[in-house]
Amino acid sequence: MNKIIKHSFLVFALVILMVGCGDQNEHLAKGKELIKSDKRRKEERAVREFKLAIEQDKDNAEAHYLLGFYDSQEFYEPNQFDWEQASIAQRGQHMFKAYQQKPREYLEILVFDTLRDDDVNVQNAALEALTLVCQMDGRKQLLKQLEKAIKSKDNRGRHDAQWVMANIGKTDPTTMVPILIELLNHNQMGTRLNAVKALGEIGSETAIPELAALVESGSAKRESDREVAEVRQLAVAALGRIGGKAVPELVKITQNKGSSLRVDAIRALSSLGDEKAVQPLLDALKEKSNREITVKLGN
Repeated sequence: MNKIIKHSFLVFALVILMVGCGDQNEHLAKGKELIKSDKRRKEERAVREFKLAIEQDKDNAEAHYLLGFYDSQEFYEPNQFDWEQASIAQRGQHMFKAYQQKPREYLEILVFDTLRDDDVNVQNAALEALTLVCQMDGRKQLLKQLEKAIKSKDNRGRHDAQWVMANIGKTDPTTMVPILIELLNHNQMGTRLNAVKALGEIGSETAIPELAALVESGSAKRESDREVAEVRQLAVAALGRIGGKAVPELVKITQNKGSSLRVDAIRALSSLGDEKAVQPLLDALKEKSNREITVKLGN
């Protein structure tokens, strides 16, 4: 008799569980079907379903991710409550909540899939989520994924990685700059190129010696010790973005009449408005060059 009661109780519990799961996933499934359909305002309608899915299951990772991916301020009246909820920050929060539920799965999705979307708002929402990952407990794994992406043979993957690394590095240069400096020695040119770009965007003076060394490598005796021209040119631009203590390095380049990067250095200096750059720029105006030089003095 006890076995029959236990069996009946187990069946009843399973039925309740299955019904509950069905209710929890019903809105998520309906929203996903809407996305695949040709119905009018399908994304807006799908967003409503994803919100209902979260109301029923606040820890539903997929519903949070899809809400972050598809919700848009275009669906709402400006400056209303719902409009604020669909901001980039809020969408990033939902993507981050998906990561919190399934870290390994959604970290890879964010880095290698979401950033590739053509919608700039989706990209920015992913950046918001990844920034939160870095600030919380996922920094080590995030950096591992970003390094994997920037070292890949895929141009878009490298670009996306340097964009995220540059943005995170602006607020956390002590973490990101050493990683990027190390990447300057990577055997793949595309990786080195994107590392230089990121360092220029971050603007940390810590990177000046390494960037200057890249530029100077162009005069190395052995060809194997010379960085390619494209990367050296970007290094000059990066020094220009950093400014400050980078000015003497740029002046040094302008004074080297044998350097193919003189014009690039002059252009970089002319955009800084630094007093140390005035004389080198005046000297440059007196010269003839086969490349056009436009110098802007003052503000």
